[in-house]
Amino acid sequence: MLEFILSKTILIVFSLAVLIASGSLISSFYSEQEREEARIAFQRIVSVVDQSIASGTEFKIRLEMSDYLDMESVLRIGNGSMILFHEDQSFSASLPDNARLILFDGGSERAIIEVGHSDILVIERTWEDGALRTAIYIENVDASFSTASMNRSTSSKEL
Repeated sequence: MLEFILSKTILIVFSLAVLIASGSLISSFYSEQEREEARIAFQRIVSVVDQSIASGTEFKIRLEMSDYLDMESVLRIGNGSMILFHEDQSFSASLPDNARLILFDGGSERAIIEVGHSDILVIERTWEDGALRTAIYIENVDASFSTASMNRSTSSKEL
């Protein structure tokens, strides 16, 4: 009887060890796949920004970051570079030296902007003082979708 219980206990312990080992193997596979997807998405964003800087025409591009970034990812643009922070990894790319970028966040000019998953990044190229200017900013979605609330406590005579 004791041998039966001991053999079953050993079998359960070894089964748990195999389950834990296979679980960590599968987890590392998925994290490597997520890392590769983040790198590819970052390269797509860099490509769009590079092409917009090299363009000789006016345009406006809106990039919904939910198509590019995970919930925990942050894209930082500024100081001549772009850096994507994804979990414990980071990817970086330099912007062209001749890029005349103006970064806006919240309506004011910034040296660095940080873009998250729920943001919309706008790249706008316009002529200003005889030269093309590239402005990169985060579109304020909350303000564009908000409506004025009605004050129902005000009497109709005052309206």
